[in-house]
Amino acid sequence: MEGVPPRDQLPDVPRSPTGRVPQWVLDEATGRPVGDTRWRGQPLSVPAPRRRGHRRRLVVGGALLGAAVLVAVGAGLPGDLTSTAGAGPGTGRALPVAPDQAPAPLGTPEPVAVTSDRWEPLESVGDQPVRWDPCRPVHFVVNPAGMPAGGRAVLDAAIARVSRASGLRFVDDGETDDTERTSPVEDGWFRSRWAPVLVRWDLPAERSEEPEGERRVLGEAGPLRISTGAGRVAYVSGQVGLTVDAASLDPADPPQAALMRAVWLHEFAHLVGLGHVEDPTQLMNPSIQGLTDYAPGDLTGLAALGTGPCLPD
Repeated sequence: MEGVPPRDQLPDVPRSPTGRVPQWVLDEATGRPVGDTRWRGQPLSVPAPRRRGHRRRLVVGGALLGAAVLVAVGAGLPGDLTSTAGAGPGTGRALPVAPDQAPAPLGTPEPVAVTSDRWEPLESVGDQPVRWDPCRPVHFVVNPAGMPAGGRAVLDAAIARVSRASGLRFVDDGETDDTERTSPVEDGWFRSRWAPVLVRWDLPAERSEEPEGERRVLGEAGPLRISTGAGRVAYVSGQVGLTVDAASLDPADPPQAALMRAVWLHEFAHLVGLGHVEDPTQLMNPSIQGLTDYAPGDLTGLAALGTGPCLPD
């Protein structure tokens, strides 16, 4: 761009946690007109994202996954789902969307018929779980690499389910070729407050050594959080995905589709803020025990996580 110095030669200007300079900063620094910037709000401290040191996993036993699927769905073959609080990098190449903060929550969790205390938050500050802002939608983009035929319908059904259970509104911002999300602030998303959640179908295959033997990791997820000067903490972006082993399930086969949906439900619950619970009657148990939908503890936790305070700019 004529008249604009290289980004590495700019003076002391705001930068993202990765050191990149957002487009709106370039515009201001060079005197170019900018749009409404009220969405930027007060300065936020973005903690360095934690790497994958505290992963929680869903694995399946050593038999061929296609053969094990029927057992996993029908008889509860143990599995191990992964959760990462603060997972990984993206470039945000899809078209940016406008900020959409509302004065009140955008939705209400579905009533929980039978409540249960069998749930745990992924993270807490004091005695309060870390939540998303219910007055702002959760934007997401999908990297379709590795997605099987019919897989998008399974993904959409899982997102709709977690939305109903939590009351959070999810907004599809289209497809991307991003492969990681490590920061909630990314170039290319300067008109939106935060980079959208990245959804992937092609996480690398992993194996987990357990007392029962080698097992296959099926998925992983982790939200990214920010903290304000007032000490408030909230999730604003993140990443969720299936490994290539889980993505090899056949959505045209009902039992395999049910397992794929269960993995997505588990991982999106991590994204919303649910942690693992050592209870085989809950979907958020570290191992799949034949469940294909949320149980009372899962639903109680999702409803609690979806009813946090609004975080206005």
